[in-house]
Amino acid sequence: MKKFLSLCLAAATITAGAVGFSACGNNSLVVYTEAGFAPFEYMSDGQIVGVDVDIMNRVGEKLGRDVVFENANFDIIIDTVAEGRLTNVGAAGLSITPERSEKVDFSVPYYTASLYVIYEVGGAGAPVITESSKNADGIIYWDSLAGMNIGVQGGTTADLFLGDELADGGTLAGTGAKKTSFTSLSVAVNDIGTNLNVVIIDELPAKTLVANNDGLACLPLYYKGETPDEDEAAVDEYAIAVTKGQTEILDAINEVLNELLAEEDEHGNNGIQQLVMQHLDLSTGN
Repeated sequence: MKKFLSLCLAAATITAGAVGFSACGNNSLVVYTEAGFAPFEYMSDGQIVGVDVDIMNRVGEKLGRDVVFENANFDIIIDTVAEGRLTNVGAAGLSITPERSEKVDFSVPYYTASLYVIYEVGGAGAPVITESSKNADGIIYWDSLAGMNIGVQGGTTADLFLGDELADGGTLAGTGAKKTSFTSLSVAVNDIGTNLNVVIIDELPAKTLVANNDGLACLPLYYKGETPDEDEAAVDEYAIAVTKGQTEILDAINEVLNELLAEEDEHGNNGIQQLVMQHLDLSTGN
């Protein structure tokens, strides 16, 4: 599976509820994150917030420990957790990979990020839709976005994937395709058909936005394989990283995640999906 390139911030010590690691008591649980990946972790009013923050705060309550969030360069999180000296937990929209699993223990997966393309039905700038796929009645290939102006919410999975494809060697490199970042998905969607051709975002918010905007539709985004059965979706499965041997912490994280995954609202959204919608400022209704 093609992996996205992470958006890295300069390492900094930005904490929620404490000055820094040195100020933490023995009962504190330090969590390394990278606060440029909304809706999972991002800055709001000088504080790190997001889905992963909400999850780990619930873990802290279960363990009876204060949780301190440290903003760090994404690339150091796994190795720092593996070392286990400064932190025992990494929560940063981390994808499970065999290489990372050799260094840390992962929680149960709690979110699969599948990218969708929102477009104007019948619009002159809409992408080509391919009808044959093993996973969907209609799909859109990255190649179909060549030369387009593509909207994303800054710091999201879509932003990172798109940046990868626009870079040298990417599917859209040299095609004239452009990225426009927005802080609000609603504003981005309203620009489709005028300044934007399409908007890329995760499946859940994409379907919600389409349901609330007449004339728009959305379909999954795929990398083109040699045959339809080899089409590769742009997805990542997220989990929380824990220092090997820290069983009590890992068990508490898994307990919280399983509780959230078991929760379901009247629209069929589990607890994690509800948190995602909340941090994207989207209604969970239809």
